[in-house]
Amino acid sequence: MKNRGDGRRLVVQICAALLQNANWRGFASGTIYQGKLKQVCVPGLNCYSCPGAVGACPLGSLQNSLSRQKPSFPFYVLGLLILFGALLGRAVCGFLCPFGLVQDLLFRIPFFKKIRTFPGEKYLRWLKYVIAALLVVALPLIYTGVPYFCKYVCPAGTLFGAIPLLSLDQILSDQIGPLFWWKLIVLIHVLLVSLLLSRPFCRYLCPLGGFYGLFNRVALVQLKKNDAACVQCGHCIPVCTMGIDPKTQFDSTECIRCGRCANVCPTAALKLGLVEIRREKNAKAK
Repeated sequence: MKNRGDGRRLVVQICAALLQNANWRGFASGTIYQGKLKQVCVPGLNCYSCPGAVGACPLGSLQNSLSRQKPSFPFYVLGLLILFGALLGRAVCGFLCPFGLVQDLLFRIPFFKKIRTFPGEKYLRWLKYVIAALLVVALPLIYTGVPYFCKYVCPAGTLFGAIPLLSLDQILSDQIGPLFWWKLIVLIHVLLVSLLLSRPFCRYLCPLGGFYGLFNRVALVQLKKNDAACVQCGHCIPVCTMGIDPKTQFDSTECIRCGRCANVCPTAALKLGLVEIRREKNAKAK
């Protein structure tokens, strides 16, 4: 369904993806940028090994801190994640994540009948928290030297990192093994499902989105509802990118703050913007 705000959001998404992958010469040379900017984590899921990446992926940085021989508490990475979460919540997913952009573009392609949701899906959404606990935190702490989520799951790493590097470096391509084919299978499944269901990776697999979602109720970027203005028309439900009911779940951890529901609301009952900070005024003495 066309939405008048999609064009503006798409521009922001493309600009964010280009800025986070501004080392365009890397795609020609097949090399990874390792300058000072690479010490800074970007907000979204953007693979460190992408030839264009100028920053570090927060999930990869977190796993690297935990998987060292002498694990160090990731003050810097957690601090940045909390900062991004407190400011934007899951608006990071809706506007700044390059892999979110890929899924949005795929879903725009006419391909059979689109699926909004399916029975039991709400339970599958918990999988990203299991992945976070197991692959991002527990296993890197137990078995040092291995960023498990990046190595075995992350489709963004395969799409933006492994495939470009292997296509540009003959030596690397000669070393392709079972692990690459496994990661390629994961990527293909995510991309194919993205043709039918909006943002499946964000819904079920992404630990980063799950973390940012915990801040949705307190972040500066909020989706607010005016109960008095809502006429229960239901226009917001079919346009929701994440398959939730915006009129009842506007503060859900699943909401990526894309604003599509607010754009179609005929009474402006739903609004996306910065949270209002109201100062109480002292009562004047009579």
